[in-house]
Amino acid sequence: MDKLTKEQRKKNMQAVKATGSKIEVALAKSLFAKGFRYRKNDKTVFGRPDLTFKKYKIAIFVDGDFWHGKDWEIRKNDHKTNQEFWSKKIERNIQRDKEVNQYLYNQGWIVLRFWGSQIEKDLLNCTLKIEEIINEKKMNFTEKISLEEFSGKRFKIRVIEPESNKEAVLTHYIHNNLNGLSKFYKNDAIEYTKEILQYKYPEEKITTAVAEEALQYGLFDTFEIPFPPVENPKFIFIDLFAGIGGFRIALQNLGGKCVFTSEWDKEAKRTYRANFGEVPFGDITKEETKAYIPDNFDVLCAGFPCQAFSIAGKRGGFEDTRGTLFFDVAEIIKRKRPKAIFLENVKGLRNHNGGRTLETILNVLRNDLEYFVPEPQIVNAKDFGVPQNRERIYIVGFRKDLNINEFEYPKPTNKEVKFADIKETNVPATKYFLSTQYVQTLINHKKRHESKGNGFGYEIIPDDGVANAIVVGGMGRERNLVLDNRITDFTPTTNIKGTVNRDGIRKMTPREWARLQGFPDNFVIPVADASAYKQFGNSVAVPAIQATATKIIERIFSHDRKKRK
Repeated sequence: MDKLTKEQRKKNMQAVKATGSKIEVALAKSLFAKGFRYRKNDKTVFGRPDLTFKKYKIAIFVDGDFWHGKDWEIRKNDHKTNQEFWSKKIERNIQRDKEVNQYLYNQGWIVLRFWGSQIEKDLLNCTLKIEEIINEKKMNFTEKISLEEFSGKRFKIRVIEPESNKEAVLTHYIHNNLNGLSKFYKNDAIEYTKEILQYKYPEEKITTAVAEEALQYGLFDTFEIPFPPVENPKFIFIDLFAGIGGFRIALQNLGGKCVFTSEWDKEAKRTYRANFGEVPFGDITKEETKAYIPDNFDVLCAGFPCQAFSIAGKRGGFEDTRGTLFFDVAEIIKRKRPKAIFLENVKGLRNHNGGRTLETILNVLRNDLEYFVPEPQIVNAKDFGVPQNRERIYIVGFRKDLNINEFEYPKPTNKEVKFADIKETNVPATKYFLSTQYVQTLINHKKRHESKGNGFGYEIIPDDGVANAIVVGGMGRERNLVLDNRITDFTPTTNIKGTVNRDGIRKMTPREWARLQGFPDNFVIPVADASAYKQFGNSVAVPAIQATATKIIERIFSHDRKKRK
């Protein structure tokens, strides 16, 4: 039987609660001294935590050893008087603590409970534990950060680096995070992540360890892209002078993974990023850009520009190419020694500078760099399923130690193709239809050249015809006009001289140019028309590239199989 009177029991319970209050105050003061602000006994939070950081959903309870049953299984029989009363009361408290915990967990709260004796013995460590949790919540990596936010003008001005490879480093790291090649990007990716976090969380201390952890947690939202990297690649390649990714689509279709990309044009980079989720590195002539190229890739792809060499001797060599973009391609081949190379250029390379340019290129590849290079081939896009008469020269090579001594370029598919196959299904916008005045200007221009015996001038491609090569500048678009009599609304949507012509003469749309190059319809065109025409005009014809790449990969795989036997 309880020997205490009601008044004595009440006095004892108040004394125990008072002791607990002192401990709570000590913890509260310690946190306050560190600059943390909290609410005490917030009635709006279930369980009325002793301290609440509502912004971060952190609830802190200071549990008295006696009232909340510290070491209860061991000590529950310690009560010498009125044991039944105390057991029921304390066990109810223990059960209620569990219920409060579960409810708050379900609402997304973090619950921290400290024993009174724990705070008395080690107040500092208790405070530091709370501080650590608060800092983690401030840097909530479950909330993805969009890279779009940090590719804009505002952030670039802040870091005073309008042109850098930082975004390229970060996106390349993200796409190579699960393979050994990520090491080429890791250190700089962490540093750039650190800058981003410092910008986003200016009041927090961002360490290198925090930035690395953020990357590991998948901090950045890589957004949906139509052409994600191949997860289990059959081979790996790099894409130089990448443009908008024609080589990449072709080789990804064959199971390849691109591990490095370079392209200097800003708008082309924008298109590349929208489709592949990567920002290409910039100027490949710079040593700091070349330093990011990983080792041990299988194929080097490059659609390099045609430039003349200052050739000193009879046969131009490696040093004679210095100062040209081919020199940079050759230097990368020399350093990295890929199994195969796949170069694309304009047909005119064959006769450029009296044939000496191509002769020098082949001499460098065959003799200086020691690659087996069969005779280059002129390949026409129309022979590989697209209605465009586009001839380009392809140069293929294999490292000599692979003992690949023969190569056969792909045969034409003999598939009949025509413009109607890629024509817009719906009538295009009025802006693509020429004005009457511009049509007359083209007619007059053509007549002037015809009178001089020249074949220059506009050309209308019939639905059953094949387009001329789409090119940038000059008469690129005017050489590929089409007739489209489906137009019914002739109201101009742009500022034009004259009226919209009634003959249905229009330019091809950027999407039709994309199709002429073999780009699938899910290829995103995020740029203005002027940039889109330029990009597709400069691109490679994807089906022709893919057919040739298929032959290259077959030869590499054939060698690898022989090596394993």
